[in-house]
Parts: sequence; C-alpha cells; structure tokens
Amino acid sequence: MKICCPLWRRFWRCLGDSEVLLRHMHLAILALLRPAESTLRRLIEIAAKDIVVKPRAKRSPPSGGIPKGSSGRTPVFVLMDPRKEVGPPKRKTAPGFGPNVRGFDDLDVSPPGRVEVLPDDPVSAAALRRRVEALVAAMNDIPGQAKRLARKQAGMKRPMRVMRPGRPPGHVERGKRPIDLLLREVHELALMALAGMKAPP
Repeated sequence: MKICCPLWRRFWRCLGDSEVLLRHMHLAILALLRPAESTLRRLIEIAAKDIVVKPRAKRSPPSGGIPKGSSGRTPVFVLMDPRKEVGPPKRKTAPGFGPNVRGFDDLDVSPPGRVEVLPDDPVSAAALRRRVEALVAAMNDIPGQAKRLARKQAGMKRPMRVMRPGRPPGHVERGKRPIDLLLREVHELALMALAGMKAPP
C-alpha cells in the first residue's frame, strides 16, 4: 500500500486550509478520491471475509433523540459503493436563474441569462475534506474497519454487497495512473476472495 502514500500527501496539499477550492481542483481531487475509496472498500471486504462476530443485541433508541456528534469527530468511512441509478439517465442542466416571472410592464426587458459554470469558480471544500479525512482514518485502521463491516453483516438477514455490480466507482478504462492500476488489481482480488479462489503466487 506504499503506492497510495503520495496520494494522501497530494490530497492534503491541494486542500490546504482553505474552505473553498477552484472547481477544476475540486474535480481533479474527486478523480483521485473515487478510485481510492473503491480500492479501500475492497481491501476492507477482503480483510472482513473470514471474521466471525456475534450480532449485537438490538437496543431501543434514546428517548431524547439521537445526539449530534461534535464537529471535531473524525468522519465515518462509507463501506458500500454508491449504487447506480436505475432508469434512463437524467439530463444534465446548468444552474438556472429561477422562475421567469414578469409583469406586463416588464415585457420589453429580456430575462437574465443562465449562470455559466467556469473551471475557476469557487466551490466549497467542506464535503471533500470530510471524505479525505474518513479515507485516511480508515486506511490507518483496516482491521478495525473490517470488524466494523463484519458486525454490520452479522446483524443483517441478507448480507449487504459492498461492491456494486459492474465496474467499481472511479474505474478508468485503460487508466495508467498508479491508483487505476491498484484499483484494478484489488478489485480482481476481492472478486476472487468472495468466490473462494486463491490468488496466484
């Protein structure tokens, strides 16, 4: 897993301490983050394959509601791949300008144009930062994440599928980046592990 170490440094260097990122930087980090998350999920599933845990007893929810966590708490890594939407693809639309409502006195006034999306537009980095923090924390504790997955599986009548059918999220056809090669290898190993096959020497 040494191949991923420069990836974490690149994430933190791009994020920095700023609360916003330029759109093209935000997209560039996402292009690396998605395959890194998919790779880690498959490593966790491989590690959790032979873990046997007893299902936890169901507890009643607190009477006062679920307490909110503190802002300094490390975000939780999502163990399941995001599922693909079923049905025809949605049409991509640019941000609009709201309802076009005009009175009779405004008929000669042209409506405002659509907002143009530019690569240098500022984008909030909060959600991206939480995903990177969750990824790094889970990467540093794969055995703990494997036990967490095993506990979730033990409490379900039908075990959940960590990997979605088809290509993993972030997969790049014929990708040559180190994270692309790593995801491809780990995905094959995870499929073999679930099928009970042994990896070649």
